[in-house]
Amino acid sequence: MSDDNPFAALIQNNVVKSSESPSISGILEEIFAFTLDPNVGAKKHFLYLEEVSKVHDQHDLDVPVLQHALFERLFMCNGENPIIKSAKKTFRNSHSYEVKVITYLCNCYRNINEDSHLETGEKGKVKALVVQNAVTAIIQSEIYEGQQLEQQIIDILKDNDGHCVAFFKDVCKGVLDEGGEAFLKDRLSQIILVLTSEIEKSNIVTFDYGVFNVLSVFTTEEYLASIFLDVKPPKFTIGSDYANTPLGAIFNISILPKTPNAIYEHFQDPTDQASITSTEGILWTNIDKLTDRTHAFVLSLLTCSPQIKNKTLEWLGLCLKANVDRGKLWNAQSPPELNPANYTSVSDGFMINFGNVMLRLCRPFCSNFLDKKILKVDPTYCSVQDDQCSNKGVHLPGMNKETCLIPNDSEDETQLLVADKYNFVTECFYFAHKAVDLGYQVTVDKLVRLNHEVGRMERAYLDAVAQATGNNELVDNLKRRMTQQLTKYLSLKAQLSDPVLLNLLFEFTSTSTYWLCQIAINVKSNNGHTCFAPIDEIPITFPLPDEIPNTLKSIPEFIIENIVCYLVFLRRFNPKIFEEQGFEKLKPILSFILIYMGSPERMKNPHVRARLAEALESLLPHHNDEPSGFNAFGSYQREMLFTQHAHRREIVNNLLEVFVGIEMTGQSVEFEQKFNYRRPMYTVMDYLWTKEEYKTHFKDLAKEAEQNMEAVTPPLFLRFVNLLMNDAVYLLDEALANMAKLKEMQTAKQNGEWDSLPAQERTQNLGYMHHIGMIAKFDNILGRDTIKTLEKLTSEITIVFTHSTMVDRVAAMLNYFLYNLVGPKKKNFKVKDQKEYSFDPATTVLNISKIYVNLKESDAFCLAISQDGRSYSPQLFTFGEDVLVRIGGGALIGELKEVALRVAEKAQEQQASEEVIAGAPEHFMDPIMSTLMTDPVILPSSKQTVDRTTIARHLLSDQTDPFNRAPLSMDQVVPNTELAAEIRKWFEERKNK
Repeated sequence: MSDDNPFAALIQNNVVKSSESPSISGILEEIFAFTLDPNVGAKKHFLYLEEVSKVHDQHDLDVPVLQHALFERLFMCNGENPIIKSAKKTFRNSHSYEVKVITYLCNCYRNINEDSHLETGEKGKVKALVVQNAVTAIIQSEIYEGQQLEQQIIDILKDNDGHCVAFFKDVCKGVLDEGGEAFLKDRLSQIILVLTSEIEKSNIVTFDYGVFNVLSVFTTEEYLASIFLDVKPPKFTIGSDYANTPLGAIFNISILPKTPNAIYEHFQDPTDQASITSTEGILWTNIDKLTDRTHAFVLSLLTCSPQIKNKTLEWLGLCLKANVDRGKLWNAQSPPELNPANYTSVSDGFMINFGNVMLRLCRPFCSNFLDKKILKVDPTYCSVQDDQCSNKGVHLPGMNKETCLIPNDSEDETQLLVADKYNFVTECFYFAHKAVDLGYQVTVDKLVRLNHEVGRMERAYLDAVAQATGNNELVDNLKRRMTQQLTKYLSLKAQLSDPVLLNLLFEFTSTSTYWLCQIAINVKSNNGHTCFAPIDEIPITFPLPDEIPNTLKSIPEFIIENIVCYLVFLRRFNPKIFEEQGFEKLKPILSFILIYMGSPERMKNPHVRARLAEALESLLPHHNDEPSGFNAFGSYQREMLFTQHAHRREIVNNLLEVFVGIEMTGQSVEFEQKFNYRRPMYTVMDYLWTKEEYKTHFKDLAKEAEQNMEAVTPPLFLRFVNLLMNDAVYLLDEALANMAKLKEMQTAKQNGEWDSLPAQERTQNLGYMHHIGMIAKFDNILGRDTIKTLEKLTSEITIVFTHSTMVDRVAAMLNYFLYNLVGPKKKNFKVKDQKEYSFDPATTVLNISKIYVNLKESDAFCLAISQDGRSYSPQLFTFGEDVLVRIGGGALIGELKEVALRVAEKAQEQQASEEVIAGAPEHFMDPIMSTLMTDPVILPSSKQTVDRTTIARHLLSDQTDPFNRAPLSMDQVVPNTELAAEIRKWFEERKNK
């Protein structure tokens, strides 16, 4: 073949050459990118070490001379070496002119590992030489002054290169051997602190995810992970210092500012909707990526070794404990600039991210409650005393100080149930709930308050614009301030509305409610066990078991608050999540609400039970205040809750129980707070009344009340109606008084009476007028809702409202408000911008007129109207008819005329009856109502005699003797049969005269 092919010899020569192994000199030159041969240096762009070549008088590089050569090469890294400087200009091989010592040595280490020609023994010697020089550089770092060796180590580890990781670990072992454990820990701590500083300078958009490659290295060895978790800033005394730890610095990267008074970086143009939508998408993508990587890192720590798992949980638990001030009541109510917790605790973003990671750790047992893995959570976790935490495997100290669903009857906390040990699932569950309590819940409260503040600022801005002439500094300041607050609002909302976070929270909430339902009915644990988790599912049936589980004494109230907070947030800002998650995951939420809202034995605090009514309102399929398109996903899944849920028949009864429970707590409840609780209840009732099934439930309760009007314990529906009346009277009375005050102030301002006042006093007057306006709006809304509820109830239920214990109050209330709204005084309430104060007298007049019509068939009701000496006159209904014509209520006029006629007839009959009883002996008259008694009873404590109807009505609101405040119930009153007979005899005699 060679004879035929003239190139055969050339091919053969090449084959022979390729089969030859490179020389040791060539291998080392490739590894270290330096040479002792000037020709090789020029040809391959390797540094020529001329001095080394002269000293050893050779051009070939070998292992014996390598130590000297490498020292000379590393020495070139100091300062501006001319050889390096020249190489940078002409060499294409960057390894040749690398001036970072650790980076250069790491590259050499990689080249050694990738080389396939060096013999094993020689490779080991060369690698050891490289590692030794790196060890020397770290131990004697002054040799390479200004090299920032820590940053170089961080940079090589960021590349996620296996050779670099191996190099790092070999160097660590070398430092340990030569410098000792303490020195290694110090060096590694310095590296971690440099990394922490880099993280602290990042934000959610600029964060370098190579950081996680560095962090992952510290989870591959127990000693590395231990050192990582031990690193703390020099000052480490308060909760906010956790943000300056390596892990804390990552938690602190969010959409929100890292420190108090820092600027909000995003949504700088809060009026550009397209920009807002785009920014939200970018931020959510970044926050999910960051949280996902953080979760993976924390999980790596937890699985590194049992010792590191324990240390990681300890860090997480102590972080939560150090920041408990975030959840204190004074923290929620203080202005940000005056709130000490803002300066002593971590940021909102930190704690939300912390919770986000905890929720991801909970996913294996919380993603679907149907797998029942959540039933491994032990409810007694919060009973453990701090001094027992270590023995019990509890890493979240201080939980035994939390307020629980049922108070501990014994002051001895050791009487509470406590398990032998607590598993990881239980710890994750409570860690997550505590993080939500301190993070998500606190931030939602801030968002809601900020939402109100932005609304007030917008109104003030519009007022200022309307009054401004030309350039106005006040208008500009208000606009600038409003823009700042909108930026803050959008940032908070974006952090809380991350779609992935919302779905994680929904799964966690659904599973938590399923667990709480099982806890509420599982009494097996009362008998004493080493573990109190409700392992076996028990079917839920109503009525609930009489025996109350002792485990409820260990469950903190903040878990309930977390659930309510999240549901209310979804209802206000993202209701589509309800539909996306579906009926199956909604079912345990409604079951939970029904169990705890209507069972004071299982949840003592009436305020928390009232909050569950707000949670119930959040589950309604639709709300009247929703803007168009807000509920784009529809409401089918939530509709199923109210039409197909197995325990839906309990809704009405439990709703009325909690409505009444707020009033009958025996505690001092601020009136406004009480109505804040009741407002969502009215909304729920309004919805339920549209469903025939629930309307029937109301009627059944009313029938029960009718049959037990004078029972020892007043029937639930009777107590409910009584309180409804109290609310209506108070609210409408307050609303009218405040509207009259507003009218007076507006008139004074319009007439120029304020113009002559000093500027400060004018400002004070304006502020006071806004304050009165806000209170009036509050009263108007709730008063309108209360009257609306009364109108609906009376359209189907009349007997309770016309019973002798209620009818006088109903009639007096209707007369009083109709007179004020349609009579001569109605002009006193006519203010400018009635809609701003939600003052809608037309709707109230229509509803009041409907109530008159609904009850007109009752003789007792018509009589009570005529006997109301405070507001009734024959002209009352004439005034009402005139107003109905103007407000579109003409259809009611005919029926209202019929009411007026029946009232007039009863008035005439009563007048004749009064003539008969005129001059009745004083002891025949009721001492409270000054009316002739028909069924006198003696009060056992005060020995006073009153009419049975009078005391029955009094006891609906106050279970005490009205004369001496002694406890009293209807079963204790004694019929005064002798006096009753005497009154009847006298009446008959007078009637027959």
